[in-house]
Amino acid sequence: MAVQISYTFLINGDRYALIGIAGGDLALSKQFGMEPKELPFANQGGLYGMYELTPVGLYLRGLDRNDENGYYLPIEGIDPAKDIDQATYDDRSVLIPFTGKIRLAKDFINQPRVNVAYQKALAFKTVFDITLKEGQVVGVKDRSWEMAQKRDAIKDCCRFPDKLERILYAFSLDLDLE
Repeated sequence: MAVQISYTFLINGDRYALIGIAGGDLALSKQFGMEPKELPFANQGGLYGMYELTPVGLYLRGLDRNDENGYYLPIEGIDPAKDIDQATYDDRSVLIPFTGKIRLAKDFINQPRVNVAYQKALAFKTVFDITLKEGQVVGVKDRSWEMAQKRDAIKDCCRFPDKLERILYAFSLDLDLE
């Protein structure tokens, strides 16, 4: 299993990686009437997307996806650009009525860790927990200082001395709500 492409979120022109989620799923292929197909070294769930958080709400701006049967329906009446094993939906503006919490991060700190998985909050200088209700932002918590303190106090290798535990932890998108 490998995760090489994370979901990307735009906020005021800055790019953030999705590093945690609780409360449900974002835009899914099934939401658009398609069956996802996971590729072993590309993405989890058969898709990855570009989202934007605006004052109006959470929008899907782009989606790359794989379909089990090569069946790609139009989204917003527009057909995707098709490749051999995926379709790309660019320049979309689909309001996503997500309710839950997402953890977004930027400013990756390049240190040794499992690099083909989702990176955890400790691996970034800037970390936010954002609570949404029906796609609207209802809360934001800046966790950057807290993560800096944790980086100073612990190391990932000490938290999970067992290699398998570290790998399973690295491939999880479960939002740790400490």
